[in-house]
Amino acid sequence: MIDKDFIRNITSKDIILSKHTIKNLITSANLEQFETLTNNSEFIFPFLKERIIEDFVKLVNEENLDTIFEFAKIYSSDFEDIIIKSWLKFANETLTDRILETLELGTIEQKAYCAKYFSYIQDTLALEFLNKNAFLSYKPLKINCAQALSAFGDIKTLNKMMELVLSSKDDFEILGAYEFISAFRGDNSIKFISRNALKSPFVSNIISNLLDYNNFETIKKTLNPDEIVKIFNILVDSYPENINLDTIEYYQIFDYVKFIENIKTQYAYNVLMFARIKFEEFLNNESYLFDLDKNSKELLGKIERYLNNLNLNFSAMDKELENSKNIPIRFDCALFVIKELKLEKNLDKLIELINTNSLNPSLIASSVSILAEFKKTDSINRLIIEGIEDCNIRALIESYL
Repeated sequence: MIDKDFIRNITSKDIILSKHTIKNLITSANLEQFETLTNNSEFIFPFLKERIIEDFVKLVNEENLDTIFEFAKIYSSDFEDIIIKSWLKFANETLTDRILETLELGTIEQKAYCAKYFSYIQDTLALEFLNKNAFLSYKPLKINCAQALSAFGDIKTLNKMMELVLSSKDDFEILGAYEFISAFRGDNSIKFISRNALKSPFVSNIISNLLDYNNFETIKKTLNPDEIVKIFNILVDSYPENINLDTIEYYQIFDYVKFIENIKTQYAYNVLMFARIKFEEFLNNESYLFDLDKNSKELLGKIERYLNNLNLNFSAMDKELENSKNIPIRFDCALFVIKELKLEKNLDKLIELINTNSLNPSLIASSVSILAEFKKTDSINRLIIEGIEDCNIRALIESYL
C-alpha cells in the first residue's frame, strides 16, 4: 500500500523530512513508490525536482546501488539524473560491465538509461548495442542511443537513418528516424532535416524534435537565411494545434523574430506578418492562454508588440508567389497574407499561376478559395480545373466557382 503522504513528504519544505523520505525509498527499494514519484513529476516544481535528484544521489552508496538498477525499470526523463548520476558516482570497470550487460539484456526502460550512461563513459564495447537499440521504437532509448553515438562520433546509424528517411514508405518509421537524427545533433543532421522534413505529414513533430535538441544559435550557424525562415514558418504554422504555446521561450521564438526581420526578403516579411496575426489572435482569445504560465503570457505579448512595430513590405508578392509555387508551406504563407491584408493587386498573379497549370491541385484549391472571397473567379480557365484527377479536390474547387 502506497503511503498517501509520500509525495507531500518527499517535496516538503522540511529538508530533513524530504531526505528521510528519500532514504526510506532507497532502503526499501520500493519500485511502486518510485513510480509514484515519476508519475507526479509534472506537479512538482523544477527547483524541488533538482533538490530531490541531488539528495537522492548523495544518499546512494555502493551497498544500495542495486536499488538504482531496480528503479531504472521505470523511465522518467525528469528524474533521469537520479539513475545516471548515481551510476556515474561509482563508475568503474565492474559497474560499466554491468551496465553494458543491462544495455544488452535489460528492460526497454533500463536500456534507455544505460544508453545515456554511455554518453559519459565511452566504452567502445557499447557501440554494438547502441547501434542495434537505436532502431527500436521506444523513443527515450532511440534518443539516448543517438546522443551516445554522437558522443562517440559513430555515424553508421546516423547514415542509415538518413537512408531510411529517403527510402521508407512508412511515415511512422520515418518519424522515428527523424527523432534519432535530431538528437544526434550536428551540422549534417540539421541540414538534412531542413531539406527533407517538408516531405513528411509529421513535419510539425519533426521540427519540434529538431528544436528540442538544437538551439537557435546552432540553427543560425548551420542554415542559410531562407532555411531559417522556413523553420520558423513551420513552427508558427504548428502553433497551437501541433506544438504547445508554452514552448515559445524554450524554442527562442523572440531570437528568430529578431534575426528574420533583418533578412528583408518577401518570404521573411510574409512569415513575420503570419506570426503577427497568429500571435495577436492567441492574445485575444482566452482559450489559447488559460493553461499558459505568467512568463509565457508576458513573452507572447512582448513578441506580438515587437512584431506590430515592424515595418513590413509586400511589394514583391508576385515574385514570391512565382518563387514559392513548388513549396506549399511558403506559398500558403503568401496566400494567408494576401487574404488577411486584402492584397487585391496580387490576385492577377494567382489567376496566371492557375491558368498556366503551375500549381499542384491543393494549391489551386487554396488559391481559388481566396479568389472566390474577392469575387475574382471569372478569369479562371475551367479546363485546368476539369483536368484535376483527384475528384475530391476538383469538387472542392468547383464549390468555390
